[in-house]
Amino acid sequence: LKAVLSPRGSGVGARVFSEVCPSGEGPQSRGRAMNGTQALEEGGFLAPSLMSLYASGVGLNGVETKLASAGSLPPLPPVVSWEFFALCAMSMVGPYLFCCLTYAYHFSRLHKTEAARMRTHPQDVPKSEHRYDWRTALGRPEGITAVVCYIAAITLLGPVTDIFDIVPYAIKDLTPTIKPLVLLAYFLTFDLLMWCIHFCQHYWPWLYHHTHDQHHLIKSPTIVVALTGYLPDTCLLIIVPFHLTQCIVPCGNFVTVFAFASLSLWHLHMIHSEFEHPWDPVLNKLGLVTTHDHHVHHLRPRKNLAHFFVMYDKMFGTYVDPSSLSQLVARS
Repeated sequence: LKAVLSPRGSGVGARVFSEVCPSGEGPQSRGRAMNGTQALEEGGFLAPSLMSLYASGVGLNGVETKLASAGSLPPLPPVVSWEFFALCAMSMVGPYLFCCLTYAYHFSRLHKTEAARMRTHPQDVPKSEHRYDWRTALGRPEGITAVVCYIAAITLLGPVTDIFDIVPYAIKDLTPTIKPLVLLAYFLTFDLLMWCIHFCQHYWPWLYHHTHDQHHLIKSPTIVVALTGYLPDTCLLIIVPFHLTQCIVPCGNFVTVFAFASLSLWHLHMIHSEFEHPWDPVLNKLGLVTTHDHHVHHLRPRKNLAHFFVMYDKMFGTYVDPSSLSQLVARS
């Protein structure tokens, strides 16, 4: 019966499956996993033309505006296959390699005299281990290892053992397109969720001391210690909103989630840098959080709580202009 009703099959079984589960998910996973796309389609919040515009993506064949229909998604590889093993290996090793890339950038700028430092006062110079001890930072359980364990956990619970499928629907869509508006929606939702959690951490003393205070022992941060803190902090402030974002935002797919995760991880490291980046002036003009903005947060912990969009701090009254702090050098 399982083979007959397989969504990856063909013939009568596939047609029955399409009629019973029009979203393309199995009967069990549909009931257990959140699916923002299904909610948006059933709720009728957007006209079909706007829905197509929002979900349009850039793929191998140019701009694609057609929504993925039932049974049209590329099939997921079987669990016992080289393809599935390669995807898992890439998911487990890739984040570590990506962090090494951010550290390589850090060291490439560290000894350049033209790199504009964020702090000039001698007491604000970062500690030596915060500058150079990248191996310890890479192996910390609350660092990138926590993200890798999250990926391993949802993979093991869902596709491998089928105990409890909490893999977001977007991850299962292997359509080779990147969707710009969906990507923007990911960042807007992710940062709003992070802002709310971050606000609670700083204004609820118990939560602050049990999750976030270790990170704020670092008054002058660097890229190397961007993810240093408590394991509960990483889970609460990064993993939870990251997972919820994938479930809430409709019309996502694996390629867009991959781009979103990579850009987010890069930006979260970069805003902890001890020097200004060449692209910071551009981010500032676009209203995005820069290194200056986040250094304000480490000097005034209840201010500048956003990680991506300055507008959230301005909307909720928690923004402080970096130019008002004497400890920071002026923007370029």
